[in-house]
Order: sequence, then C-alpha cells, then structure tokens
Amino acid sequence: MQHDLDRLRKHRQFRHRLLAVLAISVLAALSVVIMRSCADQFDEPYNKGYQPMDIQRQKMVGEKP
Repeated sequence: MQHDLDRLRKHRQFRHRLLAVLAISVLAALSVVIMRSCADQFDEPYNKGYQPMDIQRQKMVGEKP
C-alpha cells in the first residue's frame, strides 16, 4: 500500500513539473509572438527626419540671415 502511495505521489510530481514546463514554454512563445507582431508594425524608422546635432549646427552657422 505504501508503495502504491509513493508511486502515486511520484507520478503526481512528474505531472506537475511537466505542466509547469509546458506553461512556461507557452508563455515564452506567446511573448515572442507578441514582440514580433509589435516589431512588424514599425516598418519605417520612428523618427525619419532625425539629423545629428552637429549637422544641424553646421547648417545654422553656414546660413546667413
């Protein structure tokens, strides 16, 4: 009887571990899919008109009012 109880507990622990690993895997896959779909929405750079400050300063200095 004790042997059966020990075997039952061992199988239960194994199932719980398997379910935990499966749940973590599903959550990881879901987060990757969400990040991927979010990244696919931004095809173009966010700030297309960006110019470094030194180029803007050179333009301002080079311009005469």
